[in-house]
Amino acid sequence: MSNMGDESTPANGGAGSNTPIGETSRPGGAPVRTYMNERIVPYLLEGMKSVAKDQPQNPLRVLGEYLIQKSNEIEGGNTGEKKSPE
Repeated sequence: MSNMGDESTPANGGAGSNTPIGETSRPGGAPVRTYMNERIVPYLLEGMKSVAKDQPQNPLRVLGEYLIQKSNEIEGGNTGEKKSPE
């Protein structure tokens, strides 16, 4: 049975060695992770907290509507394009 433990040790130790293949390590992780952490995760977490607090019957719809509303708030102010007058 001790062989099973020995087999898993190299896999665990080798997990960190995958980073230097194509790029250097960055403080936010891979470019995709950095993008997600900067542009999506904060708003997703806010919406998930709201859904967890309210516990609606249709949580996916509520979360989706929250994200659409947040997208309109964030991207609407940054585009520079004029939207329809209010």
